[in-house]
Amino acid sequence: MAGIIPEDVIDNVRTSVDIVDVVGRYVQLKNAGKNLFGICPFHDEKTPSFSVSESKQIFHCFSCGRGGNVFKFLMDLENISFPEAVRRVAEFGNISLDQRYFKSSKQATYTPNQSSLIDLYEKAAELFSHVLLNTKLGENALSYLKQRGLSEKEIKDFNIGFAAPEQDLLLSFFKEHKIDDKTMAESGLFIETSEHELRDRFFNRIIFPIKDSNGKIVAFSGRSLVKDPNHPKYLNSPETSIFNKGKVLYNFFQARSEIIQSKTVILYEGFMDVIAAHRANVKNGIATMGTSLTEDHINAINRVADRVIICFDGDEPGQRAIARAIELFRNDSNLQISVVFIPDNLDPDEFVKQRGVESFQSLMKQTGESSTSFLLKYDRMGLNLANENDQLEYLKKALARIGGLKDALEQDLYLNQLSDEFGIDKGDLKDQLRESVADRLAHPVKPSFSKSEQVPPPEYNNYPEVNQNSPQKMSKVEVSEYRLMARALNNHDVWLKVQGLPKFFFPNDQLETIYMLADGYLEKNREYDPADFMDYLKEDDLQSILANVESINLSPNYTEEEIEDYISVIQDDAPLSDQIASVKSDLDEATRLGNKALQKELAVKLIDLYQKKQELQNK
Repeated sequence: MAGIIPEDVIDNVRTSVDIVDVVGRYVQLKNAGKNLFGICPFHDEKTPSFSVSESKQIFHCFSCGRGGNVFKFLMDLENISFPEAVRRVAEFGNISLDQRYFKSSKQATYTPNQSSLIDLYEKAAELFSHVLLNTKLGENALSYLKQRGLSEKEIKDFNIGFAAPEQDLLLSFFKEHKIDDKTMAESGLFIETSEHELRDRFFNRIIFPIKDSNGKIVAFSGRSLVKDPNHPKYLNSPETSIFNKGKVLYNFFQARSEIIQSKTVILYEGFMDVIAAHRANVKNGIATMGTSLTEDHINAINRVADRVIICFDGDEPGQRAIARAIELFRNDSNLQISVVFIPDNLDPDEFVKQRGVESFQSLMKQTGESSTSFLLKYDRMGLNLANENDQLEYLKKALARIGGLKDALEQDLYLNQLSDEFGIDKGDLKDQLRESVADRLAHPVKPSFSKSEQVPPPEYNNYPEVNQNSPQKMSKVEVSEYRLMARALNNHDVWLKVQGLPKFFFPNDQLETIYMLADGYLEKNREYDPADFMDYLKEDDLQSILANVESINLSPNYTEEEIEDYISVIQDDAPLSDQIASVKSDLDEATRLGNKALQKELAVKLIDLYQKKQELQNK
């Protein structure tokens, strides 16, 4: 439990580590005014609404509403306990902690069942690694990997192993360790025969472990050592409670810090490409699990990078895969996209072996071909441009591509290219382009917004592109409550003034709870520290509300008139609002019962209350 860690130890860990450094390992942050902003790691979004305050050491998302201090960030992101979050933050800051604080602390990232499955995968990985590196059964596989240029260090770094040929070695291994059949069947490591017997899923395959966002092995991909039309070249683990191939990217956990630092991710086709690039000290490479990109993949990349380089094969299947990837990235992210082809259709490992590490590094640092340039070439596939009909078809496709570009200079560049190549007057092309754009604008795709998005107070509108499309607004009373709470917590004189008001309370139950807890906190602590107060609150919803309060953009100085206005609105408007709500409810009931006399009486009362409220607002 959190209570076993002394408060002074918790305070030391929190104050010794900058929240920006911790969050920055997971989210790419950029300065925007007083705070830093990035893509929220807790929900899907394209426009950054996730804010980190370095001065207050807290985070807050203006869209989904999550907020808290550095411990809360890790607890929510990785689903771990408070003590485990303290431990993780201490590790970030190289702070030594007494391990007795964590004896009763259990990591809550996974359910017991999921932990059992992960344990199986960790044990299986150890066995596969042992077979590859230390047995005769693995000699051929080890020889193959070394021929591909892998050293034993790389093999160990990437946890590569080998599943022996058809001996059910893994099954025997787990039975020796008393693993029950039900757990083995759920793991996806085995297949069940028609006689309901378990057999090893992977055999005679080089095994690549797949890690989740916490660095835990949750799946395997096995590459066959022999060409067999009856067996696929690569075989992946099936989806289980710990593995969803649409959410996992190979090497993403290991490459994340490098991606954030370089702001660039390189997307390769296969695992061996990633490993070869790593050998050349290009460590920001990832690959999909042999499947197409998904929205979850792109969201994960979008949170940590500005740019994606697609490095696939230049053959027809590779080009189709590149085109699909570009469309997905354009639809679901604001990433800068470029395409790099390895010369002579070489694989990365072949290129590294033939031309050396420096040549590969130089290739990966190139600007590459723009996504539009690639797509304009891709659109030519299957067309004979010596044929007028095919020319016309291509030009229509090309103008549609160019019309979708936001940069006028970029549009002009590609129009010039088309004009020169096909001998068409540029003015005619521009006329056709305008028609293409007009047609697209006449049939727009309506944007969709998450129903769960919360709307921040009006103060937040000065942040760029945060909830600009939301029609919801906070009431005058709610705005006054939030502002008064922000002033009271951060200004002792305001706190004393509010405390001195007889029978004062915040109509918002959560703010009132924070207000009461703040009283106890300030009695115990001489100064208010929002990050420290977060831990004092403990409840998730209260921490999010406090983060909301602390994110309000108020001027550094306040006036007595400002505070009096907030108090007046809360004390006068709030009771009226409650009365209005109550009378409206009674009126609805009277209408339902058909009581005409009562309806008339309540209607007059409601009008009177509205008039009083209008008078207060006009003061």
